[in-house]
Amino acid sequence: QLGLPNQGKTGSLPPLTTGLSELASQAFARKDWITARKHYREMLAQDPLNALTHANLGAVEQQAGNLTDAQSLFSRALAINPDLQQTWVALGLVSYEKGDLYHALHAISRAIHEDPTDAKAHNYLAAVTKKLGWLDAAEAELQRAIELNPAYGNAHFNLALTYLERKPPALELAKRHYEKAVALGAAPDELVEEKLKGE
Repeated sequence: QLGLPNQGKTGSLPPLTTGLSELASQAFARKDWITARKHYREMLAQDPLNALTHANLGAVEQQAGNLTDAQSLFSRALAINPDLQQTWVALGLVSYEKGDLYHALHAISRAIHEDPTDAKAHNYLAAVTKKLGWLDAAEAELQRAIELNPAYGNAHFNLALTYLERKPPALELAKRHYEKAVALGAAPDELVEEKLKGE
């Protein structure tokens, strides 16, 4: 415990770096990772213990494809402020991308502990548990995501896929969620439609 003032679940940037922060977010929006990285590093030089700056720099590294650096920056941010819910999500996603499934499982579970109403986090946890072969857990997480946000097309689509993977497939349930996903804007999927007609 570093004895820092609690920065809350979203964190806050150092007050003296507002200008740099603005430049960094503009660079991030332009996908100019080199400039964004430079500004966030300058901010860290002024305040090395700011959790949100570490997290933002982690997001830059993740977007730039430097997953190991991103993972380590997200971890550092959370060591400073373990309440940063979205940083737990980010750490989970980058760990998932790296194939580090148990790390991803821990991080996304912690994100849900910080905010049980985050439908996206439940959807991501479903992806991790499914990859680990825990289909019942994945199904439960997707159902929870939809319960929290009935208009979450991605979760409906993923739930349809999960129902199709049951042995035997739960075709009616899969069809209902697939149609809902498409109605909510998901792109139609020929492979899924083939399966829905019955093997």
